[in-house]
Parts: sequence; structure tokens; C-alpha cells
Amino acid sequence: MNHTPAIAPKKRINSIDALRGFALFGILMFHCMEHFDLMIVPELASPFWQSVDNAVYATVAFLFAGKAYAIFSLLFGLSFFMQMDSQADKGVDFRLRFLWRLTILLVLGYLNGLIYMGEFFVVYAILGVFLIPLFKVPTKWLIAIAALLFLQIPEIVSFISLLNGNAPNEPANAVTFMDGLYAQCADIYIHGSFADVLEFNLWKGQAAKLLWVFNNLRYPQLIGLFIAGMLIRRFGIHKSEEKMIKCSSKALPYSIVWFIFFYTIVLILPYLGVTDFALEVGTTLFKSYANLGQMMIYISGFTLLYYNTRLRSGMDRMAPVGRMSVTNYMAQSIIGVTLFYGFGANLAVELSFLQCLLVGLVVYTVQILYSNWWMKRYYYGPVEWLWRVLTWFKPIAFRRK
Repeated sequence: MNHTPAIAPKKRINSIDALRGFALFGILMFHCMEHFDLMIVPELASPFWQSVDNAVYATVAFLFAGKAYAIFSLLFGLSFFMQMDSQADKGVDFRLRFLWRLTILLVLGYLNGLIYMGEFFVVYAILGVFLIPLFKVPTKWLIAIAALLFLQIPEIVSFISLLNGNAPNEPANAVTFMDGLYAQCADIYIHGSFADVLEFNLWKGQAAKLLWVFNNLRYPQLIGLFIAGMLIRRFGIHKSEEKMIKCSSKALPYSIVWFIFFYTIVLILPYLGVTDFALEVGTTLFKSYANLGQMMIYISGFTLLYYNTRLRSGMDRMAPVGRMSVTNYMAQSIIGVTLFYGFGANLAVELSFLQCLLVGLVVYTVQILYSNWWMKRYYYGPVEWLWRVLTWFKPIAFRRK
């Protein structure tokens, strides 16, 4: 009787998985502050606790908003190139298979988006298509393309036009329409049933998310981050501890200077006479630059702490969270919506930001414990395993012997 051997898992790089786990921590923390797209600002009776609460939100937003997703996106590009390169070494052109893999991710993301509008796998699946024609582009051109994408040229043009008075200093129609969708969803998420949430997210929720990516010009930066991950693979930075330590040591001081420079511009824009929608666009533009620097501070600092300090064993506890990142990301959506929305525990209207922070810490602690327990018994998270089976249409080794 013929038996098709199961595809065996490949050796993982623990520090990269731990970094992905850290990114998931940051994503969860900020999502808890936003109540998973149900943004309600708590009003507390005590002025002191109100100031503490405001500080909690500001701190979490400063630490993780736009940075955790950036790390997650860069690692997505790294994983893409590792898959493509691995198959190319075997003489296999993986591009069509990767397109099919993105199609599966699109379906998973859409299903996840029915519960939580703000999930990002649909965006990754759509923008990931651009990586396929870039796979064989020479490295020097990839660097140039990434640099152009990080410049956010459409937003620069928009900002200059607003400053010069060549465009009305007010949101465009697409922004107004998007804001209307977000206003609709807030009422549904607070007062609606689970069926109401599903009905809204079926189309309108997906449209609101994609409009947000378009209106805030996140797509150039995301594709740029994908390419940055590809470049890490091409330069072989991930292949040894020595390379990762050396590159991180070099990148850290430049990243700090970069971040300070652009974040200073963000802070002084109001004092330069920039107002209304121009201020909003300018803040988004320069904050996106600053976020890139802050992201690199995190990546470089995390790598140096991992390899040069005794924190490594503790940081390794996050690696299983990163190994089953798709499962954990989708689980965060289900748990968060159930806790914060009206059809569930309705915590969005009950808790302060400080209490939401504590909820996020508890949820992530549970994910660490569960992921470590799971990965001792299985090679993949359940969704990761399903994704691989659907990708290859072959048996995939699952339970550890």
C-alpha cells in the first residue's frame, strides 16, 4: 500500500519567532486600548485617575501604535522570501503556489474580519501579491523601491498641496465616507447582536478597513516593509547570531537619531502654523517616518537583548506565540470582540484604559502559557497546519513524536 510521507517541519530561528511574539503582544495591547475598533474614551469621576488613564492610553499608543504591525509586516516579507528561496534551491518555482497561499490567507482574513473588522490578513493577502514579481528583481533595485515606498510620496504631495492652499484644507470624500462607516460600526458594536456585527462586517466593515489603509496611505509602507524583510533574507542577516548582533549594533544608534529627528517634527508642527486637515496629514506623514525608526529600535534592541543578556530564556517564552502567530492573531480577535462588544461582556463601556491594559496582559499571559503547552506537543498551530495542508495538498506532520 502506497503511503505519502508527511512534509517535515524545518528548523526555526527562535529569536525571530520571539520577535514575532513580541509584535503580537504590542498589537494586542493597542487593540485593547481601542477596544477592538470600538473606541470609547472612559470618563472617570476622579481627576487624578482620569489623568492616569489618559497617560496609560498615550503610553501604549506611543509604544505600539504603528510599530507592532510594522514589525509583523517586515517578518511577513522575511517569511515570504525564505519560502521562495527554499523552493528555488530545490529547483521549484514557488510563485504560483505562493499566490495560492495568499488566496488562502485572504479567505482566512475575511472570515476573521467577519468577527473583527480591524484584522489585517486581508490587507496582507492583497498587498502580498506585489512581492511575487519582485522576487527576482536585483537587490539594488529592491533597495531603491523600498526607499521610494517609505518616502510616502503621495502623502508628501498632499501635505505640500494643503500647505500651499492648492487643495481644500478638509478631508477628501473618501475620508468622509470612511468616517461615516466607522460611526455606523460604533453603534452596532455597542448595541447590536452578534448577527448584527456579522452583517455589518460582511461588506461595510471590510470596506472601512480597506479605505483606512488607502486613505492613510499605509499600503506603500506595508509593501516597503515586505521588501525590507526580503532584503534581510537576501543579505543573510538572519543566518547567524554574529550577523544579527553586528547588524543590530550598527542599526541601533542610527535608528535612535532617525526617530528623534522625525518625532520632533511631529511635536512642533502645530507651533509652525500647520492647522486643520493639513496638520492631520502632516502628523501622519512624519509619524510614519518616526515609526520606522522606532520599529528598528525595537528590532535591534530586542536582538541585542536576546543574544547578549540573560533575558534570553524569558524571551524564548514568546517564541511559541510567534510560531503560531496566525492562530494567536485570530484568537485575539475572537477573545477581544467577545470581551469588549455589546453582545459579549461589553467591557468597552465598563472599563478604564488602565483596566483594559490589565485585560490585555491577562490575555497575552494565557496565550504564552497555551502556546508553550501546544508547541511542546505539535509542530504547528492549528491554523498554521491547516494553511500548510491547503497550500501543498499533502500530509503535513502535525503531532510531535
